[in-house]
Amino acid sequence: MSQAQATQSAAAPPEHQLSIAETLRVLDVAREMRDQREQAEVMFRRDEMRIALREKLMRTARLSGDHVTEEEIEAAIDQYLQTQHTYHDPEPGLKSFLAHCWVWRKRLIWPLAGVASAAGLIYLFV
Repeated sequence: MSQAQATQSAAAPPEHQLSIAETLRVLDVAREMRDQREQAEVMFRRDEMRIALREKLMRTARLSGDHVTEEEIEAAIDQYLQTQHTYHDPEPGLKSFLAHCWVWRKRLIWPLAGVASAAGLIYLFV
């Protein structure tokens, strides 16, 4: 390639030069297209997972001798997927209380140390 051709290819015509704003818009469009493609892939994987789960449940039902229809399995899968990512408060009790104490341990240490030292002083002077 001659020097004149290299100079011409290095200096692109003005209609092909993009401003910073235009470049950012093009990058945003590319990012949005990638995100949509990833969402579509997740949806396809979800369908594949659902089919595999249905087949596995049907095999398990046949092996265990349960007479389950495909509609019942579909209903069970629907119910499972609807409640898969829902939050339920833990049952109140000692375990829950100890978990809360562990989470709040840095805030509880100074009041508990004060109560313990006051109890120790009272014990010494009484």
